[in-house]
Amino acid sequence: MSDETPRSASASLSLPDAANLDWLRKQAKRRLDELRTAVPDAQLADAQFALAKQYGFSSWRALKAHADLRTVDGRLFAAARSGDANSLIALLDKHPEKLQARAQPYDMTLLHVAAQAGHRPIVELLLNRGLNVNAREKGDETYAMHWAAAGGRLDIVRRLADAGGDVIGHGDDHALEVIGWATCWDGCDDDAHRAVADFLVSRGARHHIFSAIALDLGNEVRRIVAADHSALDKQMSRNEEHQRPLHFAVRKNRSDMVGLLLELGADPLATDGSGYPATVYATSPGVDRAVLEMIRARGATDLFTVLSLGDYAAAAEILRENPRAADSGGPLHLLAKRNDVPGVRWLLDHRADPNTRWSHWDAVVTPLHVAALQGHADIVRALLDAGADPRIRDSKHDGAAMGWAKQGGHADVIRILTSWLGER
Repeated sequence: MSDETPRSASASLSLPDAANLDWLRKQAKRRLDELRTAVPDAQLADAQFALAKQYGFSSWRALKAHADLRTVDGRLFAAARSGDANSLIALLDKHPEKLQARAQPYDMTLLHVAAQAGHRPIVELLLNRGLNVNAREKGDETYAMHWAAAGGRLDIVRRLADAGGDVIGHGDDHALEVIGWATCWDGCDDDAHRAVADFLVSRGARHHIFSAIALDLGNEVRRIVAADHSALDKQMSRNEEHQRPLHFAVRKNRSDMVGLLLELGADPLATDGSGYPATVYATSPGVDRAVLEMIRARGATDLFTVLSLGDYAAAAEILRENPRAADSGGPLHLLAKRNDVPGVRWLLDHRADPNTRWSHWDAVVTPLHVAALQGHADIVRALLDAGADPRIRDSKHDGAAMGWAKQGGHADVIRILTSWLGER
């Protein structure tokens, strides 16, 4: 049974024909007024859940989805998303004006949805009917081509380009252009995405420094920096915390690119929009060693830097001078995030608090949160053995370590945490 299916049609009221989204919202507000006569602090979410239950749905979201599918627009977008060409043709034949329909909340077109889902026949159908290949949606300010590129769908990217699609795509909210959508997201470093990038270049697009870093294109990075040295300080959008190229190379685990950027003059101490240096982005040991060595050469003596370089004698000296250094500035968090097992164990052996809190990005978390999110099983075990409590919740999402592990999709960490919780 899907989440959108009523649990028990026979035991529930039937939705009236007028039950569109506006009707449901009005009914929920009326239900809220009724609830507050008995429960003064009732919230709109309580009324929405009660209304959903009344009509036999498991949640307000499921009720909304069902109501949306009852509309022509809802059925159109469902057909485009699922690749149901027959239904889409029948609906557009009957409602030709709906070719220009937009899906809320971001005003995606049918072409965006079909390209994102990877349905080439639907893309073909919509283009043949005259849908604008360069229409933008309002969430990320993208064309359909951005989404096809992000999915590594060369066939769709080629078809959109042949229809007059803009292969550059300047102006998207992430400021990455189509070539950046093909290369800069997680999972975009396979042959399919490289093929999309090569095709875009063949049609007139140019690599920027972030796409060149993502694909390990050293010659392209050199060309870009030679043409404009300020490219080394170019920042990504606010959506990516204004990362600089060195931050991005570290985050993408591109050690060769890290070395090249430093060689070309990148500042190892330059910060992102949150004030963090590139080393904070490491999720595996060694990728940023060149950065750390350069920072150390400049006289840095913080605990995180020396431990990341394996200088335990220097770390011991720091702790002798400042016994609280292990629990300030997030060294345990950062070592846990980068899967530095020796460094984490050294800190725990020297009485670092495994439950210490630190504000990382915009949430106060424990080392276990960041290790669970990254899927670092050995770190998770070391922290638990040292007394880390996986029931502690972060300050932003109110999530424990298990929720962070599930967010990252790390089955091994989920098993470790499940076993720990089951023993207590």
